[in-house]
Amino acid sequence: MAHQGAPLPVLDDSQKISVGELKDLLAKSDPLVVDVRNPSEIEASGSIGSKKNINIPITDLDKELSLSNDEFKAKYGLDKPQGDGSDVIFHCMKGGRGSRAVVVAEKHGMKKARNLEGGYGLWSSQ
Repeated sequence: MAHQGAPLPVLDDSQKISVGELKDLLAKSDPLVVDVRNPSEIEASGSIGSKKNINIPITDLDKELSLSNDEFKAKYGLDKPQGDGSDVIFHCMKGGRGSRAVVVAEKHGMKKARNLEGGYGLWSSQ
């Protein structure tokens, strides 16, 4: 379900996290894991188990990150990501939409948000 036509953004290593690194991070802290797939994809394949896991489809991400903290919390049950985004991990199925999500997050000041390399597809195979 990648967007047609637009090239994928090229992320530097600091904007990526591997499956192993995310598993280690989840074992010792509670990062916000944002699944940018469509809800039907999540229903069909599952999701990453974490205490703070929300679904915001990539097509809605910019609008949702523009909400006030109160609006975001009312909708998602969690505080809106604040600061540099160092505790925010985006993912999709393979990595393309997750890469785009990092670029959207940067527009909202989250310069340290990361994308899960290989997405949920790789996560679920390991």
